[in-house]
Amino acid sequence: MKKVNKFEDIEALPMPDVVKAKLLEHLIEPFGDAESTKAFWDEIGTTLYLIEEADTDESLNQQSEADQHFLRFVTNYPEWVLLLNDDGCPWLLAVAIVTMEGGGVYVCAPMNSPTFPVVKLSDQVEA
Repeated sequence: MKKVNKFEDIEALPMPDVVKAKLLEHLIEPFGDAESTKAFWDEIGTTLYLIEEADTDESLNQQSEADQHFLRFVTNYPEWVLLLNDDGCPWLLAVAIVTMEGGGVYVCAPMNSPTFPVVKLSDQVEA
């Protein structure tokens, strides 16, 4: 699992380029452009967790208690869950708002991940 707290670090995530482009599009949309999105992430504090194909429930349980808490929160209380289509394997993107200022926690993962967050969130995907 990868954890990103800076918007500009998303470019380095190990995921298909098509999925990354759609992810960035969804993250930027509420703010209008990449600079405004980066400023919001820096000021308010936003986190993205990337659940990777090799991750298991056991490996997620080895993360810090704070990270596990946020993964559980997004899994149980998502604002929305979207499908990021890719020819090889679809991915999901979920978000939960965790601060009064609108700071959020995102989870992005391939739909074929057997981890509990992905299995539970996949039932809530909006087409």
